Amino acid sequence: MYEMHVGTAIAGTRRVWHVVAHGQRATLCGQPLDPVEDTQTDHHCLPCMAAFQRLMQKAEPA
Repeated sequence: MYEMHVGTAIAGTRRVWHVVAHGQRATLCGQPLDPVEDTQTDHHCLPCMAAFQRLMQKAEPA
């Protein structure tokens, strides 16, 4: 199971939605999670979204 958490973008200080595997402390792109979340953003982390897409494609039945 995966969750969405707001954190700092890989490059810069913009806040973005990251994908996190349930029970993990880092995002799919490798960013550590911020202890306090500010969920005021409409932006998504493109490296996390690409990694999530690859994971979902691998999970599809052949």
